[in-house]
Amino acid sequence: MNPALLIARKEAGELLLSLRGLGWLMTMAAALSVFSVLLVSDSELSLLDNAQVVYDMAAIATAMGTLLALLVGIDSVAGERERGSLLPLLLTRASREAVLLGKIAGIAIAWTVMFAVSVAYLWAVGSTGQNLAGSVVAVALIGTPAVLGFGLLGLAIGAVVGSARAGQLSGLMVLLVSTSPLLLGPSLRQSTVGRIFDRVNPFSGAVDAYDAVIIDSQSIAAQAFDLYLVMAWLGLTMIAAVVAFRRMSR
Repeated sequence: MNPALLIARKEAGELLLSLRGLGWLMTMAAALSVFSVLLVSDSELSLLDNAQVVYDMAAIATAMGTLLALLVGIDSVAGERERGSLLPLLLTRASREAVLLGKIAGIAIAWTVMFAVSVAYLWAVGSTGQNLAGSVVAVALIGTPAVLGFGLLGLAIGAVVGSARAGQLSGLMVLLVSTSPLLLGPSLRQSTVGRIFDRVNPFSGAVDAYDAVIIDSQSIAAQAFDLYLVMAWLGLTMIAAVVAFRRMSR
């Protein structure tokens, strides 16, 4: 079997069968449950309309997905190095590119599971609305490259840093800055600095596309700029991961 496929199967097994992997997924599901209850409660109190609730849930699911992808990426390199399982893998005949492809497949599997869970929560909060299908398509087409880009960034960080803890702290700082549009008010995002930041931030591109599709009922095709932004982010992080893996010491 192709080495990349073997590594991908190993990564999938650790995610779906190990206690650590299942613990991460259960934590994410629990967090989505809490947010969905809060959003539905606000909707029932007429504090939020249905489109806003679906938008918020899509943005939260994407943020949780980026967190999961980032942590899985860092742990699959820096964590395995500390556990002593990375060196035997690098000593096999598998090339660095094959190892990287297998790790990327593991991140993709993690996001696939997370996306499937997110769809259930999107349906739970938006089944009575009009843009539920659009929200699912937007998360799949625009959220996926954004999330995978953060996973690739995690792989690059894990290959560079000396410990998993240092990698996780670095990754969380980057993620905190990237997901700041969820925390900043509309007035700050409309400032000159806020607009420039939104134009280069892949997470901002994703949530802006969600806003247009879910709240403004625009088509996915009209979100070309945001799609180009997240695809550029995916390409840049892929380059960073490849370079980091090639220079990675054992």
